[in-house]
Amino acid sequence: MKLTTLNETARKDTGMKTDTSSPKLTQRQTVLRAMELRPADPWPRGTGHVPLGIPGSPIAQKGYHEPGGSFSPAPGSFGISVWVIGNDGKRIATSDDIPLEEITQRYVWTDSSPMPSLVTETPYYKCTWSLDAGRWTFELEKRAADNSIAILIRSVGPTGGPVESLHTDERQIIINHRWVVSLEQSVCRVYLGDEETPGWQTAMNQLSEWTGANGWGYARLILSADASRLTLTVRDTAPQFRSPLTFSTVKTAIELDIPDKKFAASLNAQAANLMMGFIGKQTCPGEPINYPLAWERDGAYSVVAMARCGQMRVAMDLAEYFAENDFFGGFGAEGDAPGSTINAIVTVAILSGDRDFQERMWPHVQRKTRLIAEMLDAKKPLYKPWIGPIVPAHIEKDCIPVICQPEKDGLIIGSMDLHYPALYINAFSYRGLMQAKRLADVLGKPKEADEFTQLAQKIRNAWLAHFEDKEYYNERTFMSALWPTWVIDTDFAPFQNAIASRWEKIQKHGTYPTRPLWTYFTAAEAHQWLFIDRPDYVWKTLEYFFRNQCSPGLFTYWEGKGEENSFGGYENIRGWVNPPHVTPHYWTAAEMLLLQIDMLTYVNEAGDEPVLVIGGGVPSSWLKHTLTVNGVNTSVGKVDWMYRNNRIDVRIHGTKKCRVRAGTGFSEFTEIHVTMCSPIPSN
Repeated sequence: MKLTTLNETARKDTGMKTDTSSPKLTQRQTVLRAMELRPADPWPRGTGHVPLGIPGSPIAQKGYHEPGGSFSPAPGSFGISVWVIGNDGKRIATSDDIPLEEITQRYVWTDSSPMPSLVTETPYYKCTWSLDAGRWTFELEKRAADNSIAILIRSVGPTGGPVESLHTDERQIIINHRWVVSLEQSVCRVYLGDEETPGWQTAMNQLSEWTGANGWGYARLILSADASRLTLTVRDTAPQFRSPLTFSTVKTAIELDIPDKKFAASLNAQAANLMMGFIGKQTCPGEPINYPLAWERDGAYSVVAMARCGQMRVAMDLAEYFAENDFFGGFGAEGDAPGSTINAIVTVAILSGDRDFQERMWPHVQRKTRLIAEMLDAKKPLYKPWIGPIVPAHIEKDCIPVICQPEKDGLIIGSMDLHYPALYINAFSYRGLMQAKRLADVLGKPKEADEFTQLAQKIRNAWLAHFEDKEYYNERTFMSALWPTWVIDTDFAPFQNAIASRWEKIQKHGTYPTRPLWTYFTAAEAHQWLFIDRPDYVWKTLEYFFRNQCSPGLFTYWEGKGEENSFGGYENIRGWVNPPHVTPHYWTAAEMLLLQIDMLTYVNEAGDEPVLVIGGGVPSSWLKHTLTVNGVNTSVGKVDWMYRNNRIDVRIHGTKKCRVRAGTGFSEFTEIHVTMCSPIPSN
């Protein structure tokens, strides 16, 4: 039987409007209109979505997941949700409305796939989404024997789109002549229909085909009463493109044996979330439908995070774009870009130990140092070209091509975030020059190393001289002075006093009574406290984030309020219609990953000689256990360490000895034994 028209008579009887998919409406407006007309129907959760997909795959190959197990296999595709039905036939709950506190989620890795599976557990069912060999697999296990389960395929979902045709033979469903949903067992009855028809949620139309221009087609799969498990696969028949990135697993390469399982889960989740968000060899600043572009500042942190967590081949692949391009991002040409990109590509070059890569990066580093020198010598505003799109809301702003205003007080008055936070800009310019000096040292170029050092010192002196000037106060100073730039020493009292005042008056000792809008700033500020040897403050911030995840168990965080810096991508999506914020945000993910890595092992670069700090963020409560941390990439080499019985054994895979100390959580009587080993080739 075939149904090709809507039930117009029923619509008139209920007063339902017929034109919910008018060409004048966007897909978002179509859904909002339908939600007004059908308020009793279930609708997508619209919070906590997470992109899932092969790192480097195009956006069209990214699936989207919301808490509870609801899923869309690609932007603009369709939604799959789980409905729980009582014995009376009434809907008890759906994957879109089960309270978050009743849902647990986690990534799970197996030896059979580099990709993580996403496991969801609720009081009613356990389900798993996994990606392998170009297809999505959904496995469901029913938990409540007295309830039945229905799987709904609808146009709405995390990133749904119009469903205009459905075909089924009970073992598979073909959606829009493109997507194939296959059942591995005959455990379901399949019903097709139109959501705009009254009674659609329980209708049992014996149809093998359905078409409708309104895009509100659905398929309802009802699990047989004697079945407790269901497996289905989702396959896209459109051509699939291979990733240009090189990786063997989608998580950190650091190996941990620590008592805090949440800390370890967060570390791997941050790496996975970052990697699954990469589009080709580009780093989006946040969820890629909202942010369909590479943005230098945010992406630079992602590149460094990949290098530090052991995904070196990925970091090298990504760094090429940062080397070849000087200015890119949604705010155009910005003054922090030269220093920021130098920091990223030199970090990768040095940690990789790859001489060919280092030499290929060198001319790009030189070019970018000349940009810093040009800004420091500016007598008038400097304008530079950029590549990539501009955030539509800001495209007419005059500051878009301006990287700096004339020099003042020995400082670069550089642009960033549509204004001129001078201390932030100069901190990154200093960092870029010092990183350039390190690469020059590696490549045996003493003349250039000397020039970079002198220019960096000039910038640093001006920074220190004007830190306390009210004219230059900006919150960005407090997320950049120590981490990641080391423009100051850890004992620089004016900075310690100022950041302590912020901790008391604004952050209220880590309780954050006003929800932070820019979570990457908050995470970066906690990083300053780590370097000041206040791990107690770091943990208060970390625990705040753990309590306030956007997608609980997946450790995703937010930016702003509403659609920050939107490019309008969700206007074409049937889902995410009332966004509370942008999530995940990849700058925050990178900041969190780098913070957690440094809590385990970091190099203090404030003095003339580096100091390796072991367990700077390790709390004393962990010390009741044996601790093992292996494979942390640092500027002095790859570091492994083990703590047991008041003794730390450290292995440094490098060629240059350095001083090693333990974090403040360890006893002052802790013994430290250091073994120097041959460098390990990069992954």
